[in-house]
Amino acid sequence: MDNASVKTRKQECDYPSSKVLTALQQLLERQFSSKSFTYELLPATEKGENYIGIVYRVSVKLNTSCGVRLSNIILKMAPRNSTRRKQFFIRPCFLREALAYEEFLPMIENFQRNKGLAEEYCFHEYAKCFYTSTDELEEVVFLEDLSLQEFGVFDRFDDFQFEHIATVMRTYAKLHALSFAIKDQQPKALDKFRKIEDIFLQHKDVSNLNIYFEGLKRTALACLEQESDKYRQILDKFFKRPFFEIFSDLIDGNKYEPYAVLCHGDCWNNNLMFKMEDTDVVTMRLLDWQLLRYSSPISDVMYFIFTCTTRNFRKAHYGDVLNVYYEELINHISSFLHRLGSNPFKLFPREKFVEELKNRGAVALLFAMIVLPIITLKCEDVPNLENLSELAEIGKLKNLKDSGLLCEGNLQEYSQRMRDVIIDCINFGYIR
Repeated sequence: MDNASVKTRKQECDYPSSKVLTALQQLLERQFSSKSFTYELLPATEKGENYIGIVYRVSVKLNTSCGVRLSNIILKMAPRNSTRRKQFFIRPCFLREALAYEEFLPMIENFQRNKGLAEEYCFHEYAKCFYTSTDELEEVVFLEDLSLQEFGVFDRFDDFQFEHIATVMRTYAKLHALSFAIKDQQPKALDKFRKIEDIFLQHKDVSNLNIYFEGLKRTALACLEQESDKYRQILDKFFKRPFFEIFSDLIDGNKYEPYAVLCHGDCWNNNLMFKMEDTDVVTMRLLDWQLLRYSSPISDVMYFIFTCTTRNFRKAHYGDVLNVYYEELINHISSFLHRLGSNPFKLFPREKFVEELKNRGAVALLFAMIVLPIITLKCEDVPNLENLSELAEIGKLKNLKDSGLLCEGNLQEYSQRMRDVIIDCINFGYIR
């Protein structure tokens, strides 16, 4: 096949099918109550900002009696390249996101409405979903375009300020509080979600994936070359078991009862949007629910703090950030403040929160091993995902350098940040 044919085939795989475009047309007709509109599809993300989906901004031009009006919708579709779908778990991820938008988020919205919560106390920090399809090769989600409300993604190469971090912590606390309250007041309501298997654990028996994750362990250990033997020995001992065995013990929510909750699951910069007023954070939204999981609330907290903050930030504010999270969680569960109406000190007492941090905090390292290469990688260095998938398919991805996710452009920053995560996890007693 010549280069032109390959390019044309890729474009066809990356463009919405006729079935998806028909669904879009029908949605626009319903939403705008008129056929007097035109639209065009524009790329909505830069290279390296989305590894699972292909995202378009549907730019709509409405012809009204008052003139032309503009609007947008986000179209997020699954790639149709078969190798990429297999290697990046595309279909399981889109099925999980559809579950979030079709069942989980509506359930917690109804619970809050029935409790009569004031709007200011409701968890609503997610994009409105207009439509999902889980048909094979036609997986798609249509979402509101949050940029129209002046939300923006924080530049992952800039440092978050305390106000950003505190806002994220309060948002996750509200989300997790809902699971605690629903389990307390409607014990059967979360049964279906307790049974969902983590996306990574669904693929724990894939040989090439195991080889790649074992390579992540070796790369992490290499970041301690300049450290004392104490740190290397502690990490080496922690890594003695296979990656997925460690991961399962730290992430499987059914092992954490009664303290497991529904977690967002993918807590890094590109999945967070903030609305600002001058330099102040007004509110935020969580994007990409494709890794929704039933787990300890610690998994969301550790994922975010250790992949999205620096060691200097953690030295100055780690305890404060944890306090922000726990205090918001307690306040939101509480009946005393006319919120969700349960007893927070029964459902998740402070001593159990501290215990969970000690017992599950090591998950911070595992998420950092997976995500820090992506966070530190500049857009121009992001490898071609189809080529990456082909290499994974034939077993040629044994470490980060093979994948292209670790290169000259991000090696120094990745190594420093990974080293800092390891040192903090050991010093905090999470790895011992």
